[in-house]
Amino acid sequence: MDELAAHYDVVCIGGAMMGSSAAYFLSENPDFDGSVLVVEPDWTYERAQTTRAQNSIREQFTNELNIELSRFGIDFLADFHANVQVNGEAPELNFRGTGYMFIADTEDQYAQLERESDDQLAMGAEVEMLRPHQVAERFPYMDAEQLVGARVGGMREGSFDGWAFFQGLRQRAIHNGVTYVKDRVVGIDVKGSRVTGVRLESGRTVGCDFALNTAGCRAKTIAAMVGIDLPVEPRARTSFVFDCRTPIEHNVPLTVTPVGVHFRREQTHFMCGTVPRIDIAVDYDDLDVRRNEFEEQIWPTVAKYVPQFDQVGVVTSWGGQYDYNTLDHNLIIGAGSQVENFLFANGFSGHGLQQGPAVGRGLSELITYGEFRTIDLSSLDYGRIERNEPIIELAVI
Repeated sequence: MDELAAHYDVVCIGGAMMGSSAAYFLSENPDFDGSVLVVEPDWTYERAQTTRAQNSIREQFTNELNIELSRFGIDFLADFHANVQVNGEAPELNFRGTGYMFIADTEDQYAQLERESDDQLAMGAEVEMLRPHQVAERFPYMDAEQLVGARVGGMREGSFDGWAFFQGLRQRAIHNGVTYVKDRVVGIDVKGSRVTGVRLESGRTVGCDFALNTAGCRAKTIAAMVGIDLPVEPRARTSFVFDCRTPIEHNVPLTVTPVGVHFRREQTHFMCGTVPRIDIAVDYDDLDVRRNEFEEQIWPTVAKYVPQFDQVGVVTSWGGQYDYNTLDHNLIIGAGSQVENFLFANGFSGHGLQQGPAVGRGLSELITYGEFRTIDLSSLDYGRIERNEPIIELAVI
């Protein structure tokens, strides 16, 4: 059994992307001199959504905070080796800048993309509006007659090795003195309005000054341990990789269609996914592949826009989940009103990897200084859930 101290300043309940990002930024903060424990039951992380994601990052959001969060993530990835290296060694990130492309089938859709681009440009994002002839020139594999235009991003947007990203944070955090333990939180002790400790499946109890809910799709069950109802549930998402009989030599950005199907190049193949037609909560252990989604939703859509995709074959597929915030699809960060030292980092609805670094930094600031200092994330706290005041984000994939 792992040796644990009786008390830690911070306990992260869940050790995948959010837990490791919070641990990393706390351990990197020169003004934080406390101890950090990360509790994770799945030591292989095989069932963690961090390792089942499609590992992409973009600037093209419609909410200013989401743009800021991802821009920090992009900058962090650009200096990844320096940020996470241990004795000069770091995992190979293999970032591939491809851009994102949101396509429009109608003039109304195009006008909406264009309005959004004004705000994105004002925030420093690299975006450009294209009409069909421009799409055809830049992406000749597209059947430009099927659309009225598109918005494309710059090469800061792209994909990367998500496992390497997560492992880099985790290894650096451990190097900095963070303790990781293979165990499961089964109860949380609360006295008055404060968490005093967590109870583990192994029978041990660990005291803490802060408890962070970094449990991904299981965040609702952790919140319930302190009597808080969290509007986060697991939603099934299936990823497919297919090959194409006719090679495409040009850059294929992550292309988002108006019906929610998206696709991008994945080395010599193509990765894709969609929103299920019936998108409801599933069991926490449900990682089944929804094979019908490819035949019924994805293939007809991608073949409409890319003629070469009329002859494709699925190479592999895997099931995953979104920790879906049913109020507004945006993250919940910080404390609720009932328990002041129980902090949320939940409900990313598919944006966790790309927003993880900024959220980890934000949690570090909140714990160390009692406030957000770099990006003010206070509008994303649990208070909006209590007030039923959603934050609007139109570009949810």
